[in-house]
Amino acid sequence: MARAKRPVTVAGIEFDALISEEHGYEATVPEYAVESGFSVSDAIIHGAETLNMVLYVTDTPVTWRNHSGRGRVEQVTKRLEELYYAAEPVTIVTSDATYTSMAIENLTISKSAEVGYAREIPISFRKIRITTARTATIPASYGKSGRFCRHGQHVQREQRTLRLR
Repeated sequence: MARAKRPVTVAGIEFDALISEEHGYEATVPEYAVESGFSVSDAIIHGAETLNMVLYVTDTPVTWRNHSGRGRVEQVTKRLEELYYAAEPVTIVTSDATYTSMAIENLTISKSAEVGYAREIPISFRKIRITTARTATIPASYGKSGRFCRHGQHVQREQRTLRLR
């Protein structure tokens, strides 16, 4: 593994080390039963990408010297908790890639004798897909054809406007 040129950041919060990183990709293939007794598939629906990391933070880092200071661990853990409860998309920057529109899905902050005052922080993210609403006009000819009867009178079908997502 090449030496990192910059620290890992989550929404601008810098960490001393990236212990592990795991990417997850998932897809669904819907199945439809047909009259002959078989199932057919005609699409692949990609799920949201996931990113699982274990980050390391300490008051006395050996990697990024200008980030040391008393109380730094508490500041970082407090900011992570605030990010979690804000429920807003974040950007993650590693030495390999930048991940945008990521939601914090799982965050664990624990103390242990093994790491002393430092923290190993497992954190999971999921990509957020943001959609926009569009409006389309559907001509009446795409509905039921012709005229329809309302209380014995023939009435021409009107155009309808639908909101599409």
